[in-house]
Amino acid sequence: MTSGIYGHLTVTSIDKQGNRFNYETPNTLTNEASRVSAHALVGHNLTNLAVTKFGVGTDNTTPTRADGNLGNLVHQQDVNTITFPAPGQVEFKTVLEFLTTANGFSLTEAGLYSLNGTTLFARQVHSALPKDENFRLEYVWRIVFT
Repeated sequence: MTSGIYGHLTVTSIDKQGNRFNYETPNTLTNEASRVSAHALVGHNLTNLAVTKFGVGTDNTTPTRADGNLGNLVHQQDVNTITFPAPGQVEFKTVLEFLTTANGFSLTEAGLYSLNGTTLFARQVHSALPKDENFRLEYVWRIVFT
């Protein structure tokens, strides 16, 4: 049996009337994700590399494992919730609220970052989602270890 690590991203756009649009895709884990995971297995101190931040941007370049940042980061914030939905899985949920968060941009990319805000763990592009005060965006990122 082959072991590995992979991820899945779900983006939900919700308007003020409650209408929902979902976009789902596998995501690209970076080389840093593999490096950090390997160091975690042997107990190295990774406090500053724990995944706790989330970013969005406006670039639509196809993600690669070599990516070190989003193509055009326009907003970064703390992940709202981290859960463990099943053995070997971790889920990161981030909400961009109606009124102020990342308004005025047509968002096309998302990324998970470490506590230091500079180490990119995963990156994915998605269909353009205009963000303004009429829309709330929910990003749910599931990482699975097999």
